[in-house]
Amino acid sequence: MSSKAYYCKIGGAIADVGEIKFGFTAPDYAYDNIADDMGIIDLSGSADRRGIVFGANYPRPPRIRVTYKVTALGGGTGNDVNRGAIRYCDPDKVGQVLNGALNDKKVKVRNTEYSVVSTSMA
Repeated sequence: MSSKAYYCKIGGAIADVGEIKFGFTAPDYAYDNIADDMGIIDLSGSADRRGIVFGANYPRPPRIRVTYKVTALGGGTGNDVNRGAIRYCDPDKVGQVLNGALNDKKVKVRNTEYSVVSTSMA
C-alpha cells in the first residue's frame, strides 16, 4: 500500500491571517472522489510544501466518519453491513459534508469503492 501527502487549511477567516496548513499522509486512494468536497488538497508531484505543518498534535482538522455499505456478505440484502472510515475535513466544509455533500459519492477503503450512506463527526 502506497501513501500520499495531503493538506487542509485550518483557521484564517479574514485574509487567511493565522491560517495553518495541516499536512498529513494517507493511503493514495483515501481521498479519491471526495477530496474537493472535504477541502483536502493533494501534494503529489512537485507541489510546494513550504508553510505546511506535518506532525502537529494541535490544532488538528475535524475528523469525519464516512459510513458506507458493504453489500451481499453471504448473499442477499439482509446481510448488508454498514462500516465506517475516518477522514480529515476542512473546518469550512464540515457543514456541507454533514448535510449530505458526499451522499451521491463513493469512498475508497482498502482500494475498493463503496457507496456513501451517511457522514457524522468522529
